Amino acid sequence: MTIALHELQNFVQSCNPTVPLGANDPRYVPLDEGTPVRGSDGRSCMDDLAVTILRAPPEVLTCQLFSGFPGTGKTTELTRLGARLTASRDLPTHVVYVDFQDYINLYAAASVTDVLQVIAYVLDREATVAEGKDPETTPGYLSRLADFLTRTDVELKGIETKIGVEAFATSLKLEAKHNPTFRAAVHKALAGRFQQFAADARSEMTQALVRLQRTTHAQRVVLICDGLEKIAPVREEEREQVENSVETLYVQHAELLHLPCHAIYTFPVWLRFRTAPLGNLYDRDPQILPSVKVAEQDVACTPYRAGYDKLVEILRRRLDLGRIFGADLTVTLEPLVAASGGYTRDLLRLVREVLYQATVFPATPRDCETVARRLAEDYARTIRTPDLDLLVEVATTHGLPAGDSARLARFGRLFEQFLILAYRNGSEWYDVHPLVRRAPMVKARLGSP
Repeated sequence: MTIALHELQNFVQSCNPTVPLGANDPRYVPLDEGTPVRGSDGRSCMDDLAVTILRAPPEVLTCQLFSGFPGTGKTTELTRLGARLTASRDLPTHVVYVDFQDYINLYAAASVTDVLQVIAYVLDREATVAEGKDPETTPGYLSRLADFLTRTDVELKGIETKIGVEAFATSLKLEAKHNPTFRAAVHKALAGRFQQFAADARSEMTQALVRLQRTTHAQRVVLICDGLEKIAPVREEEREQVENSVETLYVQHAELLHLPCHAIYTFPVWLRFRTAPLGNLYDRDPQILPSVKVAEQDVACTPYRAGYDKLVEILRRRLDLGRIFGADLTVTLEPLVAASGGYTRDLLRLVREVLYQATVFPATPRDCETVARRLAEDYARTIRTPDLDLLVEVATTHGLPAGDSARLARFGRLFEQFLILAYRNGSEWYDVHPLVRRAPMVKARLGSP
């Protein structure tokens, strides 16, 4: 069967695993409607986030945490949550969405000063836009922060004198992300007057919210902070410093993350396995977006049909399945669904590789097995011998590993590397990624053929 090049290109683009879907994208598949495949209690974690806000008395402001693997649809779900809250009829609601990867270096140690600066800046900018003004020409929070910094630090005062106050204010946004030396200088300047900075930032947020509510007539404002879950070290030797900074941000500085409005923050999922219950510091236990359940929680890994059907529907809305995989999907596409473990990013990666690798269409079972084998080899290369015992324990018990906090932290790192996936059957459970099970070391320990 011949497929035109432009059609293949469109299919490839539609299966890009790194591009989140918008709130009203027709390719979106509601995974938690009908037979739920991300939790059998009939209630999704997104429902829990929404209900916590909607059922809070008007005078109560909530602060919640949310996470999941990259590629499980977090950003898409947060976008849809924002639309749902905006459409709520109990109170006029205004939702502000901020993607932190646009503002901070996600590969450096996290800092509450960075987070508070970004939030104050975004809320001030949102209010300025709502008032019909141009935020690029209207002096705002960054100008006031620049003034605070130059009154605090001689070195920064010299930069401001040299390039001008507005140029310096602009550089706070640009250089703080890309210039570690400049960022360090700002942190040093703020460290000596941190309490004053934090109080000023909160005051700026409060004033911006008053302006925003006056202009939009919203009685409830919700800030969705996305991207913070991607904070991770580039080099292994930096891991301890970065992870300690994340723990400080979400635990020691939790009080500062409670804002004069409702707030939802994403966070690195491994923090759950390193820190005492985070729910004590926030309004609910952290919500985790699990993978799609494609197998039962049993030794045989019995296929879960509802999960297969939902994942096939995701692909059906992105490409012509019959032309790409043929009439019998059970020998071409469904083995890829099983190989993905219900991790949607891996499924899209596998399908995209078929689109790249197949020489004729429909693709053959051999084409599909080839791309699955190659991805399995990629996973196998990340497995280290000391991790085998832990992987085997998770594969057989489907629970958190026994042992001390160091072992649980190692579990969190394997989780972060996608070697272990999370599911929900009412309660949360875990399994080794199906492609990790193919690794010779893991197969030998599990006694798999």
